[in-house]
Amino acid sequence: MAATERITMTMRELDRFKVIEDLADGKLKPWRAEQRLELTSRQIRRLVERLREHGAQGLVSRRRSKPSNNRLDAVTADRGHVRSFASVMLV
Repeated sequence: MAATERITMTMRELDRFKVIEDLADGKLKPWRAEQRLELTSRQIRRLVERLREHGAQGLVSRRRSKPSNNRLDAVTADRGHVRSFASVMLV
């Protein structure tokens, strides 16, 4: 008996999965998938490839549960506020 893995997807990722799955199964034309997802043909091909290699997990955002690139460092966050550009100009 194979163990099943639980995958958490947003509604947008689930819609994307359904469209890409239909495309990979031949139920949908590439140009129609491009229109539905508002992506380029190159990105559609990349998503199909990722679906074939990694399954549904390959279409889930890889940035999930990672910190933001624009996150404040601990010292600035502890201060409680950040000086705005306007306050710098007034000084």
